[in-house]
Amino acid sequence: MKSKQSLLPLISVILPVSNTASFLPTCLESLLTQNYKNIEIIAIDDNSADISFAIAKSYKKNDKRIKLFRNVKKYGLSITLNRCIRRAKGKFLVFMDPRDMVTKNKFQKQLQYLQKNPKTVAVGTQCIYLNEENKRIGKSNYPSLHEHISQSPLHGVSMLFEGVMINRYKIPKDLLYFPTTKHSFLYSDMAVKLIQFGEIINLPEFLHFHRKHSAITLATTTKHAYSLMKLWLSSKFDYEIEALSLKNLFAGFFKANAGTTTQ
Repeated sequence: MKSKQSLLPLISVILPVSNTASFLPTCLESLLTQNYKNIEIIAIDDNSADISFAIAKSYKKNDKRIKLFRNVKKYGLSITLNRCIRRAKGKFLVFMDPRDMVTKNKFQKQLQYLQKNPKTVAVGTQCIYLNEENKRIGKSNYPSLHEHISQSPLHGVSMLFEGVMINRYKIPKDLLYFPTTKHSFLYSDMAVKLIQFGEIINLPEFLHFHRKHSAITLATTTKHAYSLMKLWLSSKFDYEIEALSLKNLFAGFFKANAGTTTQ
């Protein structure tokens, strides 16, 4: 007879790891102590130069929910994410930054929302920003409603995609794929794809602790602007999303909080 826990939907956590030994233990502990227990953590180490893989391996020994792999060489974030997704068995999927932490009830709240709102394909949350020393340095103010998020679906501006839960029942099997060419807006590109199949919303609760990454400099502005233009063109011609305007994308980009990535 199956246990009550095994009858619950499986949530797959996508965890690409790369030289994050200082933060990985707290990240894994926050995942493994979730109130919602039926999860699997698909962790792939991108050939880290530090002891990240050894740390993940030690946690795996004590909890079989961790599925651990290692790239034979450094492939980068896109390929590592795609490899994680291919191994994920859950119909609900969460992306996670190995430098971050989540509250104990995060997955439970996100799953409950998706189950009660069939028009929603993905749900994020508000987050607390941390620095390298675990000091709180701010908090998010992401829009809650789909109509606002869809106008400028940028990672770190309208949502924190590393923390969004996706309902895989609502999307084609091959949709969850990240481009392996250099791209400044990997997660934003995924958000544009998801918009075709349902609503994206943010819960009002602060359920995620996110470390600020390096700020965008003037030297990289041109590169990001080029990627942003490609994102907009893709939304128009590949996905036929007329509501997404270039003006809103650029406005959201320059409005981003200092120190937040725009992946």
